[in-house]
Amino acid sequence: MRHITHILFSILIIVGIYEMCPSLKLYVPFVYATVLAPIGALVPDLDHPHSYISQNWKFLSVVIRKTTPHRGWTHSLTGGAFFTVALGGMFWYAHASTLNTIPFFVGYVSHLLSDSLNPTGVNWLWPKSRKKYSICSIRTGSHEEKIFQGIVSFGIVGLFVYDVMFNAGSLLS
Repeated sequence: MRHITHILFSILIIVGIYEMCPSLKLYVPFVYATVLAPIGALVPDLDHPHSYISQNWKFLSVVIRKTTPHRGWTHSLTGGAFFTVALGGMFWYAHASTLNTIPFFVGYVSHLLSDSLNPTGVNWLWPKSRKKYSICSIRTGSHEEKIFQGIVSFGIVGLFVYDVMFNAGSLLS
């Protein structure tokens, strides 16, 4: 999937979670979540030299690419845990709430979910298993991916409309 698809899908997931559990705003402000989830959704692609995030975080990307091929350990729950714990350490050091790592991890998992729609699949359980899981055949940059982006975008708008109509716009207040 392309970076915009990962960003949109992570926003859909995080908005849906906050819509179902509005009290989360007490622990992690919604605005933080809508920034951290898309960042988390981009991080797995640090293992690809031409990805959007690799172009912007070159040094980290070069280091990561020395340890794994594309869709290697960064495309696993282990990779998600590694980056989430690292981010948690940075938050702790900065005296910020480590709960802010939750939306980052949600975004990370949303990346794995959306890449599971690709025929190449994702090695969710690395290093325990080498099996790649694929539930669909949406190829990166394809017409089907654009349709998926449209559906996800429609879902995001739908959740915000729902929030305004039935929750008095609580997400944005």
